Amino acid sequence: MKLFLLLGLLFTVEIALAGNIRTIQVSSKEMRTIYLKLGQSTVLRFKETPKKVVVGNQNYFNVEFIGNDITIQPQGPVKTNLFVYGEYHTFGFILNAGNFSGYDDLVNVSWKSPRMSKPKKIKLSAKTLNKSLKLKSKLNCSLEKVTELKPNFYVLDFSLFNNSKNAINIKDVDLFLTRSKIKLPEQRLIFSGQRIEKNLGIKGRIFFNLKKKEGFTLQFFNKDDVNRLIISRQFL
Repeated sequence: MKLFLLLGLLFTVEIALAGNIRTIQVSSKEMRTIYLKLGQSTVLRFKETPKKVVVGNQNYFNVEFIGNDITIQPQGPVKTNLFVYGEYHTFGFILNAGNFSGYDDLVNVSWKSPRMSKPKKIKLSAKTLNKSLKLKSKLNCSLEKVTELKPNFYVLDFSLFNNSKNAINIKDVDLFLTRSKIKLPEQRLIFSGQRIEKNLGIKGRIFFNLKKKEGFTLQFFNKDDVNRLIISRQFL
């Protein structure tokens, strides 16, 4: 009976004195603590080959390279930092050396990649217009749709068609948005061509910002020939 008690006691002491074998993940935003015991060596095992180490207080630590492992043996009860430069990442640790019963024997180290959040799908809100404007010069504008690309940022799609007998230079054509006879700020007009040949058309777009979802007026010019159309809030 006494023999079994003695063996049990020795087994309990052996477990208490044994070190830990654990796996940790290290990232660029986190320093992980390694628990060292005086008179014992601790192995850090990496998936990538360590190239260089920098120890904050190198006088109290003996560090050796063995393949993908780094062995660390403390020379005194000191706490410092350790940086391990691998093939692809830099690992940061806090070395805590003392007479710990729960020290680390072997630490398997892996890199913790940041979680990539899925990009949010942008739901484009498009409103069909089906409205048109005509000028005396027989240049017609067909308004197609207004699309909200992101909050308060829109694009107005339209087509121009030349019903006259002559080509029209796009430099003589202008379209812009106003509210209370004041031109809306931060708007940009683009065309798909430089000339509108007779009996042909081109596409155009107006990009614009709206701080308030309120109606506005589209001004349509060809030299001195002008027409306008109110676009109400229901199309925003």
